[in-house]
Amino acid sequence: MPQHSSQKRFSSLRAAPKFKAVLLGDVGVGKSSLFLRIKDDVFDERLQSTVGIESCLKSLYVDRAEISFQIWDTAGVEKFQSLSRSYYRNTQVVLLVYSVHDSTSLQRLTKWIKDTEDHSPNAMKFLIGNKCDQEKSVSDQSAHNFAATHECADVFLTSAKTGEGIDQALVKITEQLLNSYQRPFMMESPFACDITSTYEDSISLTKDKNNNGKKDRSCCF
Repeated sequence: MPQHSSQKRFSSLRAAPKFKAVLLGDVGVGKSSLFLRIKDDVFDERLQSTVGIESCLKSLYVDRAEISFQIWDTAGVEKFQSLSRSYYRNTQVVLLVYSVHDSTSLQRLTKWIKDTEDHSPNAMKFLIGNKCDQEKSVSDQSAHNFAATHECADVFLTSAKTGEGIDQALVKITEQLLNSYQRPFMMESPFACDITSTYEDSISLTKDKNNNGKKDRSCCF
């Protein structure tokens, strides 16, 4: 009986697919804390914003296939309301981060969406509601309406402080990327940038085969 797996799907490729993902959003929404949670699985209450750009490499295993993300954080550069074109170059995934207890941070994402459309028009956009451990000021419906208006592929709730929803969101994002991998722009440039990160991590997140297709509600809504 033939096996139908993501691993077989990518068997003809020279290496595991690598995707570039960038974090975008205003100061104070917790992008650097999210980045640190993904990178080191820690949360630092005293984390101070610094000016610079950081990246880390995160490998995930979904249905026995390995997929790598190079995740980029602006680390304070967004204070200047401008990011260089090189930040967006060869980006397949844009993570638009807002704070669930600050409704204005959601609306201010429109500026970053415009930048994305200017510099990475083919990138898949995902809306990330961070700080879900705090009281919400942004309703689920408002987030969904915003995502639909701006053609975001999905909406997720996360907490950099507790780690809630982050791994689940990465898996679901990966699954959507795999489903879209045959699109021409991804086939032309599966990930043209060199991987220069000095950090590498991996997590095993194979889908639960016993959930009978039920959607995991822990991180998305």
